Amino acid sequence: MRNKPESWWGAPRTITNTIENRKISWLELFSDLVYVVIIHSFVENLSEHFNLYGFVTFWVLFLFFFNTWTNMVLYFDLHGKNNLRNVFFALLQIIAIAVTATFTPDVFAGHYTGFILAYSFNQLIYMYLYLRTMIADPLHATTTRPFLIAYVVGEALFIGSIAVPNMVVQQGLIIVSLLIFVSTVMAESGNFDREFRQRQIPFELNSAILERYGLFTMIVLGESLAGIIEHMAEEHTHLADYTHFVIAMVCIIGTWMIYYTLMDEREVIAHRYWPISLFRGVHRFLIACLTLQSFFIAQTLESGEAVYYRGLVIVTALILCALLALTTPKLYNVTPLPATKVKWLLLGIVGILIMLVAPVFLGLLLVDVILLTIGVWNWAVTS
Repeated sequence: MRNKPESWWGAPRTITNTIENRKISWLELFSDLVYVVIIHSFVENLSEHFNLYGFVTFWVLFLFFFNTWTNMVLYFDLHGKNNLRNVFFALLQIIAIAVTATFTPDVFAGHYTGFILAYSFNQLIYMYLYLRTMIADPLHATTTRPFLIAYVVGEALFIGSIAVPNMVVQQGLIIVSLLIFVSTVMAESGNFDREFRQRQIPFELNSAILERYGLFTMIVLGESLAGIIEHMAEEHTHLADYTHFVIAMVCIIGTWMIYYTLMDEREVIAHRYWPISLFRGVHRFLIACLTLQSFFIAQTLESGEAVYYRGLVIVTALILCALLALTTPKLYNVTPLPATKVKWLLLGIVGILIMLVAPVFLGLLLVDVILLTIGVWNWAVTS
């Protein structure tokens, strides 16, 4: 009996059809490029709306966009195949999220309709993709059906908020819908436990997903470098300008060194699904803090004001806290961070927070020393 040939369009890969030692495709790398512009837009708009509303808007937008990125990363990893269908929807999603990003300034200005409609179209793409995986693989309905139901409810509230005349109520509905979107996967951890055990799927984040997180981290660090280089291209008349530029750049280098010495070759495996979801949530928080670090570094270099410097110190300490939370728990780490490294990181966090009372650029220089010391020491003991 002859096997039925595959359609020219293609079909989604079933969740049990895993690819051993999967490498990130060029399509995935290309899809991440749009987030370079999105991160830059966050930083630029936050500089124009440096107030409580601006910070809340930053977090709301970050969670919306990162939720899209996470859903597409998981789809690529669990169901992606090298066929025309996969390429078409990936490129369509890139266009959709790029169009959505053009409404970022409107959201910071308090106008939400364009963003809601564009983001909803973007979500419909991967809701359709997940629906098709459930049709192709009915056993996958255990997790996919509740996911889609929750997203339909969230979308009803999200789109319905357009018709609400009261801005406070509208903002409340947007936040409620966001909470539904970002919490759905964690909320149905029990369903994932059931399906994964029934179908003998390991509870792990494979190297391809961890590499995608690392590449996104590199995107944000690249935005930090771009911000301070752009500033120097405009103002570089005095020796002090170059001194401050180098100090700011070393802060980014130190952060990069600590991240990659701690996260390189990390294995994330658990006995249930919720620790895996927790790991992704902590990494999401880390990337948000890195984005804020990019903002505060640029503003500190440009203005030298203490308020931006203190914000930089706080988010840098939070970055180290997030790295501790990612690398220390036995809950999802095959090789938890040794006690010695944990102590170094804790001392580094305390030392960085002490710099809150130091003069701006002297304090930043000392923060650099702390970051480089931890990074170089981690690299030395790991090599």
